[in-house]
Amino acid sequence: MDNERRGSISEGSKWGKDYSYEDIMSKDEAYKAVYADVPDQGKADADDAPENEMNVVNAEDAADAEEEDTSEPADEVDEAGAEEVDSENAVDADEADVSDPAGEIEDADEEKVDPEDAADAEDTDASEPEGEADDVFNDWVEDFSEEVNDGEPELTEEQESSGEPGLTEESETPEEPVQTEASEPADESDQTEEPEQTEEPGSTVEPVPGGEDPVPIDPEKLKKRRMLIGGIAGLCVVALIAGSQIHKHYKEFYTTHFFNGTVINGEDASKKTVEEVKDDIKLNVSHYALKIKELDRNEKITAQDVGLEYVDDGKIDELMEEQEEGKWFLHLSGTTEFDVNAGTKYNEEKVTATIAGLECFKEENVTKPQNATLKDENNVFSIQDEVEGNEVNLEKFTAAVKEALDKGSTGIDIVKNDCYNHPTIYRDNETLKARMDKWNEYMRVNVTYTFGDNVEVVNGDTVKPNVVDDGATVDLPTDWIRSLVYGWGQKYDTFGLAREFTTHSGETVMVEEGGDYGWCIDKDVTIADVTDAVLTGAQGERPVTFLYSAMGWDNGDLTGTYVEVSIGEQHLWCYKDYELVMDTDVVTGLPTTERGTTPGTFAVDAKKEDAVLGSLDVQGYESPVHFWAPFNGGQGLHDAPWRGDFGGDIYLGNGSHGCVNIPPENMEAIYNAIDIGTAVVIY
Repeated sequence: MDNERRGSISEGSKWGKDYSYEDIMSKDEAYKAVYADVPDQGKADADDAPENEMNVVNAEDAADAEEEDTSEPADEVDEAGAEEVDSENAVDADEADVSDPAGEIEDADEEKVDPEDAADAEDTDASEPEGEADDVFNDWVEDFSEEVNDGEPELTEEQESSGEPGLTEESETPEEPVQTEASEPADESDQTEEPEQTEEPGSTVEPVPGGEDPVPIDPEKLKKRRMLIGGIAGLCVVALIAGSQIHKHYKEFYTTHFFNGTVINGEDASKKTVEEVKDDIKLNVSHYALKIKELDRNEKITAQDVGLEYVDDGKIDELMEEQEEGKWFLHLSGTTEFDVNAGTKYNEEKVTATIAGLECFKEENVTKPQNATLKDENNVFSIQDEVEGNEVNLEKFTAAVKEALDKGSTGIDIVKNDCYNHPTIYRDNETLKARMDKWNEYMRVNVTYTFGDNVEVVNGDTVKPNVVDDGATVDLPTDWIRSLVYGWGQKYDTFGLAREFTTHSGETVMVEEGGDYGWCIDKDVTIADVTDAVLTGAQGERPVTFLYSAMGWDNGDLTGTYVEVSIGEQHLWCYKDYELVMDTDVVTGLPTTERGTTPGTFAVDAKKEDAVLGSLDVQGYESPVHFWAPFNGGQGLHDAPWRGDFGGDIYLGNGSHGCVNIPPENMEAIYNAIDIGTAVVIY
């Protein structure tokens, strides 16, 4: 494109005067210098543009130029020698932003400027910095503007009034922007889609033959953009200076003060000195109270109760020394907590006395723990639950209180800390269950043994006193059963024993010991039977085994059939089923050791008719009788046909050899009334 080719802008444009193409290009170069470091997608299209072709600055200005295209005559374009521009390149220029070469402002941050930024810049006048920052900024802008406009001819008043451009034909052709590494076009994939540009009212553009519409630069926008960049840079400088001073100030402050958000032992220590924190701790210690949560109540111990005092152990100083004051800005928000065991001391004796006076240790408030145990209900054993109680373990409690005082804790839960005494045996204890089962096994027995009208029962009540339970095992010895059975013998055995006897006259006499009539339990057999019944849990009636048996259990086991002989009265009474069958005088044995009739209760051992008593070879006599009923060896009941008299005192001088001699006419009735085993009571 020729340097002489010029475009013109009508007086209706927003600039209000005409400029030559050189003017425009000269300002374009200045514009490029300002935005040299601004990334621009337009660089991609700038590389493809013809040599010396003016780069498109702003899509919005291009749109304005298209609107005023018809306001310039075509011959004006021809006179300026405008060169035709490829329509395709013109379209590219409309869509692309300008990629400016590196400028003279090296300290400015790279920033993409788009139409929205330009519009925003118009609104920045009201928000410009004031005071000292304003002066710095204005001086900087003035210097910057002089550097940018250096070498650009200024328009004279004549030129401005005549509308002539300020550039001469000798003005140099604008240099083609030099592409730098930073301005190389990016891949299409990296380019971001630009927002759709809108036309700005009041802008003008001069059409160029060939369809290409070069876009002029608006000096007002350029100025505002320069001011914006300068303002930002100035603010950055001010911010850096202010920030440095602020950092220095707070670094010094936090050398002796804790950071904001510092919490020590739950207390806010923000911006406090070490001494202030220590004073707070002293105050807190004096107000200290240890709350104790118990099963039934809550109690507390105060600092005054135990003589608690603060002791400076240097830990607060250590926290300050560890604080990195240069990092104060990291603590503008949030909190940093420290749990420091503040040094304290207390009076041991006061602690002991205070604990002893607490409600939880008073006897009327204490329920001692109880172990689970066995419960007996009518010989059925079950487990009775344990009782926890509320008895506090003094040793554990004291240790928990002292630990809390040492740590500065404000509360302890002696339930959670397990400061109570507990049962040692609970209902699910396996040993307890085994003991219960064994007890119930021994309690199952329920058997009876009958002695006449009397019944002996062996059941849980009988067994229970003999069970041995040491808390671990349950056992049942059997020696007690021997004692039980022998006790029955003493109670019911009558064999050979002295006994009370009611005579024919109703008088009660004591019959001497001796004889072979009565009951006698077989002890060994009975012991074995009872043992088996107990160990197997037997039920029901069990038979009694006797070595000797009486005729019955009534009338002192004599029953209603027996023979009564009174040696003193020399008389005999025979009863059959409580009916008197015969009473008669008799003659008993001569009262000597060899021939006297033996007192006692005897059983008829045999019955024999037509017997011969004695032997000539042994006794020296032989006495035939019709009825013979022995009851004690050679002594017995028999008729004595050789006697003519009975009763009286005959036995004293002519008594028998021990037998009871009965008149023959009475003996047969007696013989027929008695049986083998019938009792013969002699007294």
